[in-house]
Amino acid sequence: MFSIEMVMQYREGQYVKAIAVDIVRKAGAEDNRSRVIALRDYLRERVAYRDARHDDRPFLRSTAAETLRSGRGYCGEVTRAFINMAAAVGVQAHRINLYGGDNHVVAEAELRPGEEVLVDGQNPPHVRDLEPLDQVILRPEYDDYSTLNMRRLRLNWMVSHVKLELGPLTYWSENPHALKSVLWLALAMILLVGKFLFIGGRSPARRTLARRGRALVVDDRKFEAGRTKVG
Repeated sequence: MFSIEMVMQYREGQYVKAIAVDIVRKAGAEDNRSRVIALRDYLRERVAYRDARHDDRPFLRSTAAETLRSGRGYCGEVTRAFINMAAAVGVQAHRINLYGGDNHVVAEAELRPGEEVLVDGQNPPHVRDLEPLDQVILRPEYDDYSTLNMRRLRLNWMVSHVKLELGPLTYWSENPHALKSVLWLALAMILLVGKFLFIGGRSPARRTLARRGRALVVDDRKFEAGRTKVG
């Protein structure tokens, strides 16, 4: 399963990259701002949420490639597509969950060091222009935000206004196939270590337990012998 997920991740990554590079090339985008706008406008034009699935969405949600192929997705799926497309053309971005009377998911992209803006790829957009988070959160429809969806995890009561710099972890969190490959690898390692420690007849754990067992038997015999002599 690990290798299957990695192959699927590679193929989907190449597909998303090809689309993103073509969009940027056709737009003549030469800086991060123009790249971000080109990708955002493409998603607004090509992906719709009206026919998207809601109740039967997978737990990890659709991949970026699946959203681009189907042309359907809610704000979370569109944001995932944007983040992966942006990464493919050298723009760093991560998701921001906006909470309040209008719960919404957008991306925050870095235009240059120290300048980050929210990007809403959904159509119609809730955040129409490229605006900083500090400005958007002042709107009456929003009262909180977080990088991770704390409300989905039922942990929103613990924290408020949390923005994490995930760095390389963004790749794993926004690519279900990559994340599942890591989970399968971790499971395989756990099973391998468990087999080594507890199943193998010559494992250190079994030898230690065997030695302790023999020592207990010897101690019991000594005890019985001593009690016989005393009697």
